[in-house]
Amino acid sequence: MRIGVDLLHISRFNRIAERPRFRRMLFSAKELQAARHMRQPRLGEYLAGRFCGKEAVAKVLGRGFGQGLEWRDIEILADDWGAPAVFLHSGAARIAAAAGVGAINLSLTHQNDLVICVAAVCCR
Repeated sequence: MRIGVDLLHISRFNRIAERPRFRRMLFSAKELQAARHMRQPRLGEYLAGRFCGKEAVAKVLGRGFGQGLEWRDIEILADDWGAPAVFLHSGAARIAAAAGVGAINLSLTHQNDLVICVAAVCCR
C-alpha cells in the first residue's frame, strides 16, 4: 500500500489560480469545464482541492512534477456521487503501470483556508 498526503492554503493557491494561463497549465479541459459555473470562494476551494489531489497522487506514484509527470497527466474529476475520481494519462499512466499501481483512491476535505488530500493505492 502507498499513501500520499498534501496540505494547501486556499488563499495562497488563489493567487496562482487567478491567472488563466496557469489554470490551463495545471488543469485539464475537463477539470476546468467542471468548474465553469463556480464563483469565488467555491471556485478557489474547488481548484485548490484538485491541485492538492494532484500533489498527493504524485507522492503515491513516487515522482515529482517534471520527473516524468506533467500536471495534466493527473486528472481529478467527480464520480456520479461527487467523490473525487483519479484518471491518469501519459507519463502518470506509464509510471503507475510500471509500479503496479491500480486504482487510486482520494479523500479531500476543506476547512476555513485549508484543503487536505490523502491518496491511497494498493500495489501488486
